Amino acid sequence: MADLYLDHVLIAVRDLERARRTYANELGFTVTPEGVHPGRGTHNRLIVFGPEYLELIAVRDSLEARRDRPEMLEFLGRRQGLYMFALGSRDLDATVAEVQRRGGHISDPVDGARAGAGDKGGYTWRSAYVDPADTPGSATFIIQHHHTIQQRYTEPANPTVHANGVTGIFSLSLAVRDATTAAAAWSRTLGLAMGEPVEDTASRVCSVRVGLGNCRLEFVSPRGDGPLARHLEAHGESPYLLSLRVTNVERSAAHMAARGIALGDQRVSRDGA
Repeated sequence: MADLYLDHVLIAVRDLERARRTYANELGFTVTPEGVHPGRGTHNRLIVFGPEYLELIAVRDSLEARRDRPEMLEFLGRRQGLYMFALGSRDLDATVAEVQRRGGHISDPVDGARAGAGDKGGYTWRSAYVDPADTPGSATFIIQHHHTIQQRYTEPANPTVHANGVTGIFSLSLAVRDATTAAAAWSRTLGLAMGEPVEDTASRVCSVRVGLGNCRLEFVSPRGDGPLARHLEAHGESPYLLSLRVTNVERSAAHMAARGIALGDQRVSRDGA
């Protein structure tokens, strides 16, 4: 489906204010004011790039969350971090119909809302959840916003400008047991273009890319022991790695180093990314 793009990645945290301090003060992101999901038991703060963003999401009311988001409560009982992600569509009804035509399983669209402080920061959307059996590596849902980025995020000033130089999401990697099989399932269900498997003997990983309009969705499976194999053993198939786009790698690295955050060695991939 040509119109699908990465809308946002959900990062589940146990303490939203502590997460805000970490991402804003230590990592140098611009973070929006708090928003609340009425009736769902969660609240959030956002790191906006446009059209994609990161959502720091936490439980605000455990009783409501137990009714509406039991999977998230279970996740937070085990760990924090990359939780799931949403794909954006400019015509949700058409996308749902196309998924069903392809034999995929997807819910009917439902309305959603975020309430901000006072009369600011609130907006609405519609979304439909894809059956996780059709999307190995991560649960996902498809969302269509009723408001533009500029209408949704007015505070703080210049919300898409970040002191650390990050300008967007470059790729999201999902840890799976068989990268080719997982990518094929996503391609079959959502009509995404699927690349050829790439074997990286140095890191002992097989990867397969699936195209989105604004970033890469990558499926990675281990070829021996290593961090990826250990992640799968501990957490099962799940979001694994988020790569961010920056204006200048050296400046971003210096920004992090000044805050005591060490980055790994720089490298250039085969395709220059």
